Formats: sequence, C-alpha cells, structure tokens
Amino acid sequence: MHVEGQAHERGANIVEAAFVIPLLLILLVGVVDLGRAYFTYITIVNAAREGARWGVAHPTDTSGMCAKAAAEAQSNTPPINLTSCGVEKPGGGVSGSPVRVTVQTSFSLFLGSIVGLSAFPIRYSVAFPIF
Repeated sequence: MHVEGQAHERGANIVEAAFVIPLLLILLVGVVDLGRAYFTYITIVNAAREGARWGVAHPTDTSGMCAKAAAEAQSNTPPINLTSCGVEKPGGGVSGSPVRVTVQTSFSLFLGSIVGLSAFPIRYSVAFPIF
C-alpha cells in the first residue's frame, strides 16, 4: 500500500541532499587545504631555522645557509620547494651580531578557483646570534 505523502517526502529528502552534499564537500576540502597550509608553514619555519643554525656556525657561508634551508624543506613528504631564500647579517657577521634567514614558498589551494585565490606566499624569517 502506497501513501501519497511519503513520495513527496522522499523527493524532498533528495533535493535537500543535493544542496547539502556539495557544501559538505567544499567544507571538507577547505579543512584539508587548511591542514596542508599549516604543514607547509611548519616546514618553512623549520627550513628557516635550519638555515640560520648553519649561519651561526658558518657566518660567511651565505649559499650554505640557503642550501641547508632548501634541503630541510625537501626532506619532508611531500617535499616543499622554496621560491626564495635571503640572508641578512646586520652586524656584519661578527660574533654577537644576528644572522637572519628568510625563506618563502608559494602555496596552491585545492579550492583556489572557487575562492578566487590560486596561490599565496608563505614566508618566515628567523634570526640567531652568531657565537
């Protein structure tokens, strides 16, 4: 025996699901993007610190600082490619003065086309005193 009101409710449930499921998928992908961005940020922080640590022991080796930072970023899974690396030695590289390493990468969103932001830079700078 078929009741006519139940058929309309079943159709309404399908329409509701058609509206809700895409929103839930966008929310899920947004959470994944947020997690990926945080992972990339942590990787960039570690890379900058590793480059600055090298600079503390080897204050004249500017290319070595960037190489250490790039190697640290590449050692993760997935590897992160640095788009830029900069070194500053405001005190001239003498003992007690800081060495600053700044690294940057470009982060691409899965939802980039939906939110209108295809990629944005993630940058971090750290300074350690030279011993």
